[in-house]
Amino acid sequence: MSVRFAFMLVLVPILLVLTIRKPIFGLYATIVMYYFRPDVWDQPSWWQPVFWLTITTIVSWGIRVKTVRMPGIMLMAIAVIPGMILSTLTAAMDSDVSMEATVVVIKLIIAMFLVVQLLRTPKDVLTFLWMNVLANLWTLKSVVLITAGGGDASRANVAAAQGGGANYLAMTFVMALPLLYFRYLHGSPREKKAAFWIAPFILFGIMGTGSRGGFLTMFIIMVLMTMRSKQRAKGFATIAAMLVIFIVVTPSEKWDRFGTTFETNTQQRGFAANSRLELWRAGWKMFLTSPITGVGHDNFQKLSPRYTGYFAGKTPIPYRPELEGTKGHSGFVAHSTWVQTLADGGLVTSFPFFALFFMCWVALRRTRRMPLPPEEKQEVYMISQIYELTLLAFVIASTFGSHLKIDFLWWYFGGVAAFEIIVRQQVAQWQQLQRSVFLQEQNAHKAAQTTEATI
Repeated sequence: MSVRFAFMLVLVPILLVLTIRKPIFGLYATIVMYYFRPDVWDQPSWWQPVFWLTITTIVSWGIRVKTVRMPGIMLMAIAVIPGMILSTLTAAMDSDVSMEATVVVIKLIIAMFLVVQLLRTPKDVLTFLWMNVLANLWTLKSVVLITAGGGDASRANVAAAQGGGANYLAMTFVMALPLLYFRYLHGSPREKKAAFWIAPFILFGIMGTGSRGGFLTMFIIMVLMTMRSKQRAKGFATIAAMLVIFIVVTPSEKWDRFGTTFETNTQQRGFAANSRLELWRAGWKMFLTSPITGVGHDNFQKLSPRYTGYFAGKTPIPYRPELEGTKGHSGFVAHSTWVQTLADGGLVTSFPFFALFFMCWVALRRTRRMPLPPEEKQEVYMISQIYELTLLAFVIASTFGSHLKIDFLWWYFGGVAAFEIIVRQQVAQWQQLQRSVFLQEQNAHKAAQTTEATI
């Protein structure tokens, strides 16, 4: 028995007891487990810590529930399910693997539902955001140690929460920057200290991945953070400091690799970039073949050799039909969430899934226009910017990676939905308070008039 396995046997029962006492603790514990990815997860699903934490969280919430929140974002997420089932029933090659992907997304939507129900205050929302960043330091630790030791950051895949690969790792790190930036400028003293010490390691981690998509996403998000800050001078200085750190820690070979992002010469771009273009074309062809229901979820990987003419690998392996499905001859993922969702799920899945991002953007914009007292309005503005830029980082980075089944994406969908509900409740309380003050003033005025009349 490994030490980590034994540690899990002791830790998980403690977490379950704490979750029964307070269901939101189960949500936070699940986030930690997701990023930590203990070896015990290699056991059957019924034995996995996340499985029991989720069940316990549902039970703990269920025995306390008084109202069920079902905002539009939640309903749109649920609308993804019938589309995925329809795509599975009409899968072009393997309906079993498509059903497995559908079941995974259903589980993620259940987790999203719990986030919507459990985040009840602005403090809960911020704690949820911080838990994602702090728990991901486990992954960051591996990337930093490997990179500092002169190794290849992509070898840190075993420590990645889900998926792995340089683009995935860079995406998770860039998604942390909006929280660190805005809480450093406007957070509590504790948050400012945390952001100050964590940010340099995040930047080192982004550099260590060598991800061209990560570099590009980081620069775009940094520009937008500067534009969105209400303290322009301090915000600009903070971003400038981040860039200086990034430039100092980035060796020349990483800059050379990033420079090939916009290279027109196919040889200088390299196989990784060229293959993506081929895979995107393949995905578009698959979509046109079956635009309504797609070819079936995760069927892109099985079909891609037929469309591109080669099997997966760092160098092309020529496609031969008789080798399809044999060991060492598999296909690529699309390396684009948008292309793969269109190809795999067609419009019945893509429309509700893509609509979730638009609905989140509208919801966050709406929260910033709601009437609140200055101090609360400032906090709402900052949290909404963190969510918006975090999701935007995902959108940009996911152009270069397939991330439909990434857990934290659905958590963030739920976080946005819960945040809008919380802000609406704050507005209702504020308006009720104003109405109460107004009525008190009116009563006092009438009482004064009555007194004067009596005199």
